[in-house]
Amino acid sequence: MGKIYQLESKLQNLIAAGEVIENIANVVKELVENALDANSTEIDVSLDESGMKRIQVVDNGSGMDEADAKMAFLRHATSKIRTEYDLFHINSLGFRGEALPSIAAVSKVELITSEGNDAGIKVVVEDNVIKSVETVGARKGTSITVSRLFYHTPARFKYLKSTRQELAKIVELISKFALSHPKVAFSLENNEKTLLRTFQTGNIPDVIASIYGIVCAKAMLPFKGSTRDYHVEGYLSKPLETRSTRKDIHLFVNQRPIQDYQIQSTIIEAYGQLLPIKRFPIVTLLIEVDPQLIDVNVHPAKHQVKFSELDSLKALVYQSIKSALKDQSVYETYVVSDPFIKQEQALFVNEKLTPYEQTSLFEAKSPVSEQTTFPNLDYIGQYRGTYLLFQNEEGLYLMDQHAAAERIRYERYLLNMGNRKSDSYRLLLPITLQVSASEMTLIDEELTDKLLKLGVKIAFVKDGVEVTQIPHWFPRGHESEFAETMIKNLIDNRQAGAKELLNELAILLSCKHSLKANAYVDSENANELLSGLSKCENPFTCPHGRPIFVKLTKNELEKLFKRS
Repeated sequence: MGKIYQLESKLQNLIAAGEVIENIANVVKELVENALDANSTEIDVSLDESGMKRIQVVDNGSGMDEADAKMAFLRHATSKIRTEYDLFHINSLGFRGEALPSIAAVSKVELITSEGNDAGIKVVVEDNVIKSVETVGARKGTSITVSRLFYHTPARFKYLKSTRQELAKIVELISKFALSHPKVAFSLENNEKTLLRTFQTGNIPDVIASIYGIVCAKAMLPFKGSTRDYHVEGYLSKPLETRSTRKDIHLFVNQRPIQDYQIQSTIIEAYGQLLPIKRFPIVTLLIEVDPQLIDVNVHPAKHQVKFSELDSLKALVYQSIKSALKDQSVYETYVVSDPFIKQEQALFVNEKLTPYEQTSLFEAKSPVSEQTTFPNLDYIGQYRGTYLLFQNEEGLYLMDQHAAAERIRYERYLLNMGNRKSDSYRLLLPITLQVSASEMTLIDEELTDKLLKLGVKIAFVKDGVEVTQIPHWFPRGHESEFAETMIKNLIDNRQAGAKELLNELAILLSCKHSLKANAYVDSENANELLSGLSKCENPFTCPHGRPIFVKLTKNELEKLFKRS
């Protein structure tokens, strides 16, 4: 006896808070979910110091009377479910009744609410104890202000990310809510500066424009599909509009933001070889399903959902996206530049280019001196528009033309980016780049300094980021794309060391702009490719580690033909 006893209420709430409230974004998530469940059409989120000092969420939803306002701070008190039947037919976002008591366990909470008929009610709660209740004037809806967050759990506060990273999480979170609820107007402010604003048009492309910019929104492709159990629809980016991580693949089930690696992988599989290596699309996927066929109660923070007939859903997603991507081109448009500018141009399309349309593939100096170990080879021809055939006394050599061009570009980009004395020039007409709202919060002085060392100078403008200076080695006609790739790579790899960061960036640029498969190469260009490769530090593998050459010796060939 005496070994087991019931924990006191305060300790229960602190434990529950540890499960539900991991960071500042979790607080915002719980409050916004409650606002959406209250049928709000306008939700305003206001932060001080990225929420570390203050979080306020104001909505125009149904509001509460005094009894409900006080009841909301009790554990497992909820308006979302009443019976066991309701537990298996959940259509609301929040339903456990743990949000407010969990938040109040680690902060000070001030709630002002009104149903619109009578005066409003103000409730102040600290340590999950109601300190005061008073009548106040208030519009219909609810306002919740959270301050002194994590003051009871300093260890949790200590392990929070930087204010910018915490803010980026919140911007990403509100972006997801806006995508899944286009009929709700959202606004997000930090230190009185507006970071994101959407309008209740009910049109998802309008939300995409607010998050990623108008150019990106106009280029998105719609898709939809249905089976007996599921209906899916949404928007996806064309193959050339990609990101370096999966975080822009947004999944929603009955308007609930979720994380599901299997469905994300299915989306990527549907793109197939249209996506460059280690690049991911921008996708908004809305899944509608009978609540009986899913379990939303499998994760404390409700990030995950368990599906019935998951294989059927994956097949539907795959086919719907595959159909939308049908006949989408993955080739770059060839840009004819000033013939007097010495600038590499290896941007092939799926056809032969005349001598007047292209300059030398590899005019720039190679990064290292010519190596004597590289074999002397004679060009024979091309197989299936992908492999170049060479020969010498030792045997037959097959070269992967894309891998070879990628290696040459990789070493050249790495050399140029590592050269602090590399020339840059100021643009007569600055380039405006469209970056998402969450990415804007991560572009700080440290990042702009890193860009400047690479020869790129940026300035902030109303619609995003403006590029005013670029290095000379940027290919003409692709300045915008190169600058955007550099900025997004620096954002995604903020913690990487300088060497690792430059290496990853060089790989990205070299892969995207190298000679592709199914591109015709004549003997002159094949020999230029071979010459450029011979001057590389590592001419035998591409930056991803794949072989550039396959060699068949004379003896091996004779064995194949039973001649020896």
